[in-house]
Amino acid sequence: MKRLMQNEKGLTLVEILAALVILGIVLVSVMSFFTQSAKFTAHNNVKLTNIQVAEEVIAEVREGAYLSNESFTRDDYLVEIIIQAGPSNLNLATVTVRSPPGTGIDEPEFTTQMYFEESP
Repeated sequence: MKRLMQNEKGLTLVEILAALVILGIVLVSVMSFFTQSAKFTAHNNVKLTNIQVAEEVIAEVREGAYLSNESFTRDDYLVEIIIQAGPSNLNLATVTVRSPPGTGIDEPEFTTQMYFEESP
């Protein structure tokens, strides 16, 4: 009988349960990293789209497409343009782009300003 106890092979139930607990803790921490990464990527995508829409509108303001205060939507993003008279023949354009509702980001709008020369 002593010989049988010395010849044990395999793992006990306690060792298997301990290994499963450790593996579970490691997997939960790794999976939380991936979910946070996905949220961060989605947030940055919305912010970058806000900036891209604002840059497109600024380019159109420089070309003279907008001469007064306007609000419109572009690709589900609300765009507001406020044009104010500046020094000499310069005007100040303020462009605000708001994200569509339900995007779930903390700062749903992007605002930029620029001076542009008034067309004769």
